[in-house]
Amino acid sequence: MLAIITGTIRPGRAMGQLMLKNEAERLQQYKNALQFMIQSKAFSKIVFCENSDYGTECFTDMQEEAAKTGIKLELISFMGNAEEVLKHGKGYGEGEIMDYVFANSSLLQDEPCFVKITGRLKIVNIKDICERINQRVCYFNIPNRTIRDYYDTKLYAMPTEMFNKHFRKAYDKVWDDKGIFLEKVYTKILLEEKIKVKNFARYPRVLGIQGSTGLDYGYTEWKCKIKDVVSRLGGYKVNER
Repeated sequence: MLAIITGTIRPGRAMGQLMLKNEAERLQQYKNALQFMIQSKAFSKIVFCENSDYGTECFTDMQEEAAKTGIKLELISFMGNAEEVLKHGKGYGEGEIMDYVFANSSLLQDEPCFVKITGRLKIVNIKDICERINQRVCYFNIPNRTIRDYYDTKLYAMPTEMFNKHFRKAYDKVWDDKGIFLEKVYTKILLEEKIKVKNFARYPRVLGIQGSTGLDYGYTEWKCKIKDVVSRLGGYKVNER
């Protein structure tokens, strides 16, 4: 199984949708999350790609740790289109990262499926989740039970060819100021193309800090055990109209 982890270590100063802009803090959080993913042994391959041209030298220790555990780690850093990200919003930047990975990653070649994870976040039960993924199926969950008009993009999984065909270039439709977020763009595609979506068989336990608000993600385990059942039964899907 391959993971694509997206990131922006040095966000533009004019990026108004971010509360967490401190470069050193962001870097450490990306390293902590990447180390967690390596230690989870949920993936045999990991691609970490960031779009602020920060460079990859600071992740040398991560490469060494990955190599010791037999995990292939590919690090990619490039300069995204800061002007377009500022105009469209941070979802545009994430979409641009995915597009760049598909064009430039050596590890992604010939991979039938991938799991996408937003950087700086730890999915505590990621190994449990991955062990139950069918590589021919598309997986999304809604953000929570009260938001049923779009799917969450912090964590999703799908066949590589499906993303390449339907989602890879869709980020140019993102306009955060108009309420057209990446989540809504992806959800519209899923509905219009009648792509079958499954919820993850285990509800994701997420830890980390929200970049937009600066608030902590968190979870309560006993509640998540109930959510596991609901997710397995497909209870975290959008309301189709």
